[in-house]
Amino acid sequence: PSASTKLVVIYTNNIPRKSQRSMESGSELPSEVICFQILARLPVKSLMRFKCVCKSWYSLNRHPSFVNAHRNFHRNNHTQLLLTTWDEAMLQQTFFSIQIKQGSPTLVNRLLNLPTPPTKNGERLYNALSVNGLVCLYLSDKVFPNRTDQNHPVRILNPCTRESIILPHDSPAYSAIHLTHHFGFSPLTNEYKVLQVKRFQPLNSIEDRSFMFKIFKLGTSSWRRIEVDLNDVPFDLLKCQFDRRSVSAHGAIHWMHASTQNIIAVFNLEDERFRAIPLPEDYNYGIHGINNTFGDMVELDGCLALIGDRHLMQQNMMELWILKDYENQVWVKETITFPFYWGDLGYPVPLYTIHTGELLLQSSRLLRQDPAQMKVFFYNMESKSFRSEIVSPRLRRSDHLRLKLLVGCGGDSIVPLR
Repeated sequence: PSASTKLVVIYTNNIPRKSQRSMESGSELPSEVICFQILARLPVKSLMRFKCVCKSWYSLNRHPSFVNAHRNFHRNNHTQLLLTTWDEAMLQQTFFSIQIKQGSPTLVNRLLNLPTPPTKNGERLYNALSVNGLVCLYLSDKVFPNRTDQNHPVRILNPCTRESIILPHDSPAYSAIHLTHHFGFSPLTNEYKVLQVKRFQPLNSIEDRSFMFKIFKLGTSSWRRIEVDLNDVPFDLLKCQFDRRSVSAHGAIHWMHASTQNIIAVFNLEDERFRAIPLPEDYNYGIHGINNTFGDMVELDGCLALIGDRHLMQQNMMELWILKDYENQVWVKETITFPFYWGDLGYPVPLYTIHTGELLLQSSRLLRQDPAQMKVFFYNMESKSFRSEIVSPRLRRSDHLRLKLLVGCGGDSIVPLR
């Protein structure tokens, strides 16, 4: 029997009754049922194999409705994590995909190797930003870990399909002060965009410092410069923390703003304009911000969340301000009490909400430990309980080997990169 016949037999129980009656009477199943009720339930590996059945199946993963249907079917099945190792002796960074299913992590795939240049200032590794299962990788600056090395290209990776692309390399501008990249998704336009923020100092003035903004849209072949009217920006760009990890949610990219304005800076990916939203009334960045390597803001289960505060952390406690209602700006406060000494574990902070609803905690340090004993912690916000798991690829023991958990990637993604 053909591949389509096998699929019909396997998934008959999941087909609406009306369609089952049509099948029993000898008529063909509607293409909508085959695509959105049968094929959309398949894992990524099977979909990649079935692309050779016919032209229409080959083009399915480029159809936005099918991509969304597939994501919805697999959203709560498992969580993909991106783990990286760095071999100091070989100057090489390797990326792995880790799958968490039914609570326990297991190694899935070795994805790719990237060389890392030598440096006298410690580790200089690739950082990662993730949106809907896609990952943006950029090599960190020599001094500032969240800035982009201007001499190396930015990559987009799909850990599930193992497809990767290198974005067009944008030559460094003269007198560039720093360069950062930020990754986001607009659900209204169904577009993935990389925002490049370049701060530079023109040659004709020592005091005049300006910004340049460019957009790369997935599926295109070049960067596009966007004009930003500084008089139209509702905050001081110089105090926006572009060199900290940004957070993508609700069709926008977000940064903390280090000023007395008590705001979050926002870049809307649909109209490509800046705006601001206020911080919670009981949150003051100068008091509650922990100045974490990754920043003081994360995305938890689709919501923005602020991490704080540094005074409570000395008592092994952490507070979260979660923006539960984005439109009406309703914040909810949660307190996490650690059953262990926070500093001894590398100062872990919330990184991602896995499919079970638990928070995955990430160390802010590059872990120098036995590769076979890398632990991650999960926190259940309902039961207020912790659990730990060992997540480690099977690698040779080496004094030069370091491990780090980079990002949570959600479930399976079939989004094409070209």
